[in-house]
Amino acid sequence: MKNFSSKGIRFSGDSIKSCVGFIDLVDSTKNTITMEGLDYIRRYYSIFINSVSNLVKSSNGRVVKNIGDCLLFYFPKTSNEKNEHSFREVIECVLKILDTRYSLNDELSKQYLPPFNFRISIDYGIVDLALVGDYSQIDLFGSTLNLCSKINSSSSLSIPNEIIIGDNFYRILKSFSSIVRDFNFCNNGEYKITETTGYPTYNIKRKSYSSSSPLITTNANDTRNAQHDKQSSSSIFENLDTNYYINSKEKDLFSHKKNNNNKKIILVDDEQDILFTYRAFLKDYNYEVTSFTDPSIALNYIRDHGNFNDLLLVILDIRMKNLNGFQLHQQIKSIDPTIKILFITALDILDELLSIVPGLSKEQIIRKPVDRKIFTNTVKKLIN
Repeated sequence: MKNFSSKGIRFSGDSIKSCVGFIDLVDSTKNTITMEGLDYIRRYYSIFINSVSNLVKSSNGRVVKNIGDCLLFYFPKTSNEKNEHSFREVIECVLKILDTRYSLNDELSKQYLPPFNFRISIDYGIVDLALVGDYSQIDLFGSTLNLCSKINSSSSLSIPNEIIIGDNFYRILKSFSSIVRDFNFCNNGEYKITETTGYPTYNIKRKSYSSSSPLITTNANDTRNAQHDKQSSSSIFENLDTNYYINSKEKDLFSHKKNNNNKKIILVDDEQDILFTYRAFLKDYNYEVTSFTDPSIALNYIRDHGNFNDLLLVILDIRMKNLNGFQLHQQIKSIDPTIKILFITALDILDELLSIVPGLSKEQIIRKPVDRKIFTNTVKKLIN
């Protein structure tokens, strides 16, 4: 592994979608503190770093750096979400790492070194690229990495010698029928982003096939996961703002309009009368409009949307309970950076917004009270 020189860091301004992962060596500090001499410690870490790095590279992955006793890696070919082979390669890579652990531990035992136990977390999303050292080495940054790292370090979520994946990665994997056929996904609990917002994680294992039945075998994990998916999906739609449909005069304002262009708009504001107004502004346009008063439910809806190729515009307020507009914006962009955002606010904070929200332009901010013509023209520009 190369060390970064003192020339610093330079953000390239580029970002990509990719699978990222962390492999942490469990209890390495406790193991090395009892070793006699630096030679044993160096040998211990060298075997870990070199063996894992070689397996990642052989699967078209790239090891970015080691952070103490943890390796950060990513798979550039997964930038194409339709490339099933690349996503399968990621799974096979980490399974191979776990399988190789047994032979590595045999070798460590012969050298009077303690065995390896790994914590492995993988997720998918947008990552920012930077050049470090002499600007010939790549480093990665962004919320996707931060979340994956926190899952890895969570004692309640990260199980030694298991593969734990985040919800963004899970949603892509389950879109491939052959991957669903070959692997089990079990609900592993949620990482708490805020007190009211959780990020689901899953455990992934290869399915076992009996010689008498080449078809998929179902176990308790499959059943639990299917129940979780059903409950998660139903809870989202049960909590949609169905009270809007009660008044028959308002029915045409709040019904979903289907169209061939998949121009979808999501409205998020914790005041129902404001949502009513926005939908009234949009009722003469051929958009499919969905509205939420709870930003957490809106976020879950976007996570479960499943089709990143659909054109989406999210119109949201800034000051909301549980999850404010800035937090919601960050979470949406980690799911899919191509989703467009329009902020609507009563606050006079245009300059502050432009400085703290990456990539935001003046055209993506409207001041309250909202003028109908300005609102509809801005929506048309953003969504077209």
